[in-house]
Amino acid sequence: MREKPKYLPPTLRDKHRYIAFQVIGERPFKKDEVKRAIWDASLSTLGTLGSAKAKPWFIKFDEKSQTGIVRVDRKHVEELRFALTLVTHINGSRAIFRTLGVSGTIKRLKKKFLAEYGWR
Repeated sequence: MREKPKYLPPTLRDKHRYIAFQVIGERPFKKDEVKRAIWDASLSTLGTLGSAKAKPWFIKFDEKSQTGIVRVDRKHVEELRFALTLVTHINGSRAIFRTLGVSGTIKRLKKKFLAEYGWR
């Protein structure tokens, strides 16, 4: 008989925030290009240790509206937002990240900031 796996209680889990963003560029970008750009921006701006502390995690990207969601540790939200503003090129094409908003849950983020872009 198998036992249930043990998990961390909510009081010991890391607290996250979710950042809604829009990519504005010369051309539409693919999910993998945006994912790589976020990670590169985090590493170049925050460094390896800072990125490890911020724990940026790519959640979702809509290629039609060029909007997406990234998760970050709640203590490092402003640092990741700063790193995203420094992006000027994605795969050789000019582009910028526009932060739409920050929320504690994905559901509220979609409702408040991404509803006008067709997210449900």
